[in-house]
Amino acid sequence: MLNAVPTKSRQWVKPAIIVVAVAVVAALLWTFVFARGPRVEVVTPQVGPIKQTLVFSARVSSIARIDMASTVTARVERVMVREGDRVKAGQLLIQLDDDEYSAQLSQASASLATSQARLRSQNEVAAPVSSQAQQQAQTNLDFARQELSRNRALIEKGFISEARMKEFERAVAVAQSSFEQSRSQAASNSKSGAETQAASTRIKESDAALALARARLAQTRVVASADGRVVFRGVEVGDVVQPGRKLLSVAADGETRLIAQIDEKNLSLMREGLKAAASADAFPNQPFPAELTYLSPAVDATRGTVEARLRIPAPPAFLRDDMTVSVEVISSQKDRAMTLPATALREAEGKTFVLTLINGSAKATPVRVGIRSPLRVEILEGLAADAKVILDAAIVDGKRVRERAAPRKAGALESPMPGS
Repeated sequence: MLNAVPTKSRQWVKPAIIVVAVAVVAALLWTFVFARGPRVEVVTPQVGPIKQTLVFSARVSSIARIDMASTVTARVERVMVREGDRVKAGQLLIQLDDDEYSAQLSQASASLATSQARLRSQNEVAAPVSSQAQQQAQTNLDFARQELSRNRALIEKGFISEARMKEFERAVAVAQSSFEQSRSQAASNSKSGAETQAASTRIKESDAALALARARLAQTRVVASADGRVVFRGVEVGDVVQPGRKLLSVAADGETRLIAQIDEKNLSLMREGLKAAASADAFPNQPFPAELTYLSPAVDATRGTVEARLRIPAPPAFLRDDMTVSVEVISSQKDRAMTLPATALREAEGKTFVLTLINGSAKATPVRVGIRSPLRVEILEGLAADAKVILDAAIVDGKRVRERAAPRKAGALESPMPGS
């Protein structure tokens, strides 16, 4: 006969069985779940278009902005234009008070006429009279010399006295002096003489004074030097303007361009000739094309930026000088490229790699990348087309993992890269 199990012992059997069963189940769960590793999000490379762009702000600028300033001190009589008006080259924009300068012009014109009359008088009157006076003096000198010679023979014969002879000698000396004086006056009044040259010089001085008066009078008229649009007006009728004060600014017609400051860290993405798309903040639904034409060879040390200029081949009518626009420059693009989400790319110790799922473990796979955008990155080498790439940032090389399909995100193949 078997001995009966004590009642108290039987009470512990059932709980012990339950504990053992839970332990077994837990062990099985650990083996099934933890030993196999956590579930991770994996993706495979996709083939499609990708582009790398840089987005920055720029301002509209015309090729040349011409500042109109006064060069004389005068009162403003008329202002013919307002901001926004179209102007043509040579068009009168501002008229200054010209009474004083008109009077100076009249005075200079009269002075020139006087100088010209003096030269005509010199050529038509003084020169002929001087020439005739010289001829008369020459005749008188010849006669005095003849008289002296004739009377010298008579004095030797005793017909005239020594005193009379002295008179003839004085007459020759006087005639000689008169001749020399008349000859000097004739030479001075000739075409190459001093008097004629002085009269010609006075004409040149008067002519220069007339030109100066005309120039000063012209400076009372502020005219447009080129076709364009008035973008600034800082003067009103009645103002007394000083030389150098800016009165108007005209944006000359010509090529319209964009000026931007690019962060120097993005300089490697930029090169002349790149195409761009621009849009004004005020007209976001009306984009227009542009082209990068210039990159400054120097970096602004205070701001860490590089100046870039973009040409607008067909400027829309709504563009205004100094308007702010957003520019997207396409630095590189491909229609077909093998890409991964940018979050799959990892870097460590100067190496670029991704984690691939191989036989239930994460394995570091070195890759060479090409075009990058904030959302996608091009894989050039190192990855098979059917590779399973792990996205979870917490997973490290060698860790046991299990696959969990990642949700597919539409429109993730290309995206602009912000920059300034």
